Amino acid sequence: RVDCRHYNAWYGLGAIYFRQEKFDLAEYHFQRALDINSQSSVLHCHLGMAQHQNGKTMEALDTLAGAFRLDPRNPQAHYQRATIFMTLDRPEDALSELEKVRSAAPKEASVHFNMGKVHKRLGQPAKAMRCFLTALDLDPKDNNLIKAAMDRLDEPDVEEEVSVF
Repeated sequence: RVDCRHYNAWYGLGAIYFRQEKFDLAEYHFQRALDINSQSSVLHCHLGMAQHQNGKTMEALDTLAGAFRLDPRNPQAHYQRATIFMTLDRPEDALSELEKVRSAAPKEASVHFNMGKVHKRLGQPAKAMRCFLTALDLDPKDNNLIKAAMDRLDEPDVEEEVSVF
């Protein structure tokens, strides 16, 4: 017999739909999981990610605020908030969030890569290059993406979200 109060099942389905880019379904399933277990900062983060993908940016920020109330140092919530701040063209706020993530996960290449993108947007090419080089040192297998970003340092910034590679 299936127990509809098992939040892990709702979360798992939401994660599958999220990977399939069926964000409406992912949001629904993450919300169901959160209704069952409202004390999980991880569930708040995933729901916020789905809301953001569905264009509900301010709602996503509110949901992430719930994650911070439960766990103020949650690096995933800081990373997701940085992503949202970049889409809102708030690079200073994004950088602040990414610095918190970097202090929690200093060997995470994607954090350094995204910090480089933020520094580029802020017109700080030397800092951007330093971040890109750190990302390259930490994860040499993604060198094409990182080197392409380094090659574009002198080009005007285009609208880019914080990304995960």
